[in-house]
Amino acid sequence: MKYQLVLAGGGARGSYQIGVWKALRELNIEIDMVIGTSVGSINGAAVVCDAFEQAEHLWKTLDMPTLFDITYSKEDGEPNTSEYIESILKNKGLDTSTLKCYLEQVIDEDVLRKSPIDYALVTFSLTQMKPVILFKKDIPNGKVVDFILASSAVPGFKKQEIDGEHYIDGGIYDNLPVNILIDHGYKNIIAVSNAAIGVYRKVKESDAKIIYIENQQIQGGILEFDPAIAKKNIMLGYLDGMKAFGKYIGQCYYISDTANHDYAKPLTEKEIEMLYLNVKKNKSNVMGTVVQFSLLRTLRNHTNGLLSAKNAFFAAMEITAEIFGIEKVRPYTPEQLITKIMAAYRSVKSEHVQIMKEKKGLLRNMLKKIWDKDKVRINKKAAKKLFLGQVLIDKNNPSISSNTSTEHLIANLFIYLMLWRRKKIKKKTGDNNGRDNKE
Repeated sequence: MKYQLVLAGGGARGSYQIGVWKALRELNIEIDMVIGTSVGSINGAAVVCDAFEQAEHLWKTLDMPTLFDITYSKEDGEPNTSEYIESILKNKGLDTSTLKCYLEQVIDEDVLRKSPIDYALVTFSLTQMKPVILFKKDIPNGKVVDFILASSAVPGFKKQEIDGEHYIDGGIYDNLPVNILIDHGYKNIIAVSNAAIGVYRKVKESDAKIIYIENQQIQGGILEFDPAIAKKNIMLGYLDGMKAFGKYIGQCYYISDTANHDYAKPLTEKEIEMLYLNVKKNKSNVMGTVVQFSLLRTLRNHTNGLLSAKNAFFAAMEITAEIFGIEKVRPYTPEQLITKIMAAYRSVKSEHVQIMKEKKGLLRNMLKKIWDKDKVRINKKAAKKLFLGQVLIDKNNPSISSNTSTEHLIANLFIYLMLWRRKKIKKKTGDNNGRDNKE
């Protein structure tokens, strides 16, 4: 199957698209059409030219002083803002001649025209006050880089003049031009957004299948060309690209869909029963019903909407990892993330050893008091304490991130499950050094 790639505008945030492209290359995704707006037209041309290494190197090395001849303050190492603003006002925008030289090193017009991959860009003509959409065949010879700069003339850049006509950034018309490909009959579209400002037109109804790849955690501003930020965005784009094609699962983490250890297996029927996730609603137990509903809803919000024993486990894992502040932008196996979680739990526990020792024994009793379907009366104090997530993980601990009470409840249950599983595994293997009694 061949796909068509739509690359949005977003200035320096376009480094994210390089990461997505890296993932598509590794996955052997075949592209037969690329359209881009603004920085998307730059990255798109690099895709058509198959110039990944050159483009990646450019993104990882370019900075503001190199591109725009701006000095940095010796005191704080930050750009000289006054000089930056003065340069824009004096020259009616930042000079892009250096950027043009770099683009010509990456984008070979002859290679682009001979490539079997079609190409298009979006810009806006100030002279005619209308959008200009140019496919490869429509771009005059020798003018590819010029029109790419015209598409990329973001606010702060000089207006681009080509043959007496002035152009500005295409994002003023359509920053993510999916509709143009739909209008041309393309059916398998990958749309990559940079989560940047611009005009986003409502996508037309069609039978086209569209895979959206985006992330609100992309770093930097549209003119913040910084190698360190670019490297982070490239990694983020790579992981999102892999996730879009099923290589990773998770809402905010990147977890391989494998489990090679009993610690990381989906919930078993016995465990579900133990954790009371399958308790039927009991009208006499109002608090239990409220807690169950809130818990299940929160878990479902961390999945694709279909709750199962498998994705409930992964959702609880992510929620717990997020509460502990575990790094997100890196790949994990389930075992690796669980190891990180338990290490974080032990670290927090060591800060409140006596408190945790007293609270650990409460969890099972609290669960029974709250959710025992054979009992009509409940211990409201115990229910409130568990619901607020103050059993294994103290919500008020400064080492723990601020999340909802339900998320803290889920994290407590997940930690309890991991401790329970380890105890069962050690009992099964005969490996019990007494550590369970200390956790």
